[in-house]
Amino acid sequence: ALILDSANLGSDHEYPADMIFTRNGISDTVANVGFRLRGNTSRQAAKKSFKVSINTFTSGRRYQGVKDLNLNGEHNDPSISRSRICWELGAAEGIPVSRAGHTELYVNGDYKGLYINIEHINNDWLSLRFGNNTGNLYKCTWPANLNYISNNPNDYKLIVGNGRRVYELKTNETVDDYSGLANFIDVLNNTPLAQLACELDAIFNIEGYLEALAFEVTTGHWDNYSFNNNNYYLYENQATGKIEYIPYDIDNSLGVDWFNIDWATRNVLNWGNQGYNLPLSERLLAIPELNEIYKFYLAEITQRFAAAAFANNVDSIYNQIKTYAEADTFKSLDYGFTNLDFKNSFDSTQAQLHVKKGIKTYQAQRAVATTNQLGTFNTAPIIRY
Repeated sequence: ALILDSANLGSDHEYPADMIFTRNGISDTVANVGFRLRGNTSRQAAKKSFKVSINTFTSGRRYQGVKDLNLNGEHNDPSISRSRICWELGAAEGIPVSRAGHTELYVNGDYKGLYINIEHINNDWLSLRFGNNTGNLYKCTWPANLNYISNNPNDYKLIVGNGRRVYELKTNETVDDYSGLANFIDVLNNTPLAQLACELDAIFNIEGYLEALAFEVTTGHWDNYSFNNNNYYLYENQATGKIEYIPYDIDNSLGVDWFNIDWATRNVLNWGNQGYNLPLSERLLAIPELNEIYKFYLAEITQRFAAAAFANNVDSIYNQIKTYAEADTFKSLDYGFTNLDFKNSFDSTQAQLHVKKGIKTYQAQRAVATTNQLGTFNTAPIIRY
């Protein structure tokens, strides 16, 4: 009860718990794990999200190769599926994203609903994606706009109202050295546009970012850097000496909208938020040759997104979770979502509060609009390390 007390909603205190993982009738028990609330705005939701830390009380311990599990309630999404669907699309494209799967959650034997179990981004995650994990990893949340402040690295240790850093260092915290981030932001903002592609390429994976941006635009993930200066990681990849952009927290996607914007038809060539100064997307897309690379990735991801295999995977996920989602009474606590809303969230053309269209409806409309908006283009060969 303490973990759900309203006075503790902002707390990251980890409570000792035993985790029982059951699959195909076989159960494993992992004793004495850490269990806490997770998320930002989702902490206020009736259907909470949780984090399980396997190694909090037993240093170095892993379960099935992971030390952290994120159990996301997906309270905004009546399909309880959008983030998993997006992450699977990103993985198929070869973008560094988290693995995800559905799970039923029981706490003290009481059913708490259907959740998505999402792989946590940490040093183990980095090793699997990049082959190294000793560089600085920054979790970047609103208002992480990458605007230049000064040449003093400590000035980027910005604190917002709830006490967290905007660019929160998640590795090498004891050293607490922000010089790499400060240099990246300096080059990004202060290099003349004519030299930016060359200068930035020495310290940042430009092509990787443009591919991730195309992925975010295709899926309508607006709660990201290029629209909401939010929800991404930056990693100083020690194998290349370049900073990597890592997408994060993609539940507001595939037709979810809070701005009265049709994300399925919004122009992919003018998709960002003009109300913010967002130099990473704005300055890179202002360079013609980089804009062409962005178009190439948009066309490539749209081809995958529009394919029958994507729609078939959506159907497969629906069929896999239908029984469990319908039994989840917690999904209705925040917005009154019903079992019919769950079904309609996959293919309906009707709005359900902030969910303006079903997943497959969004897919079809986004694919057509992107193809029409791109027109013809001629990208030079893309050379990536």
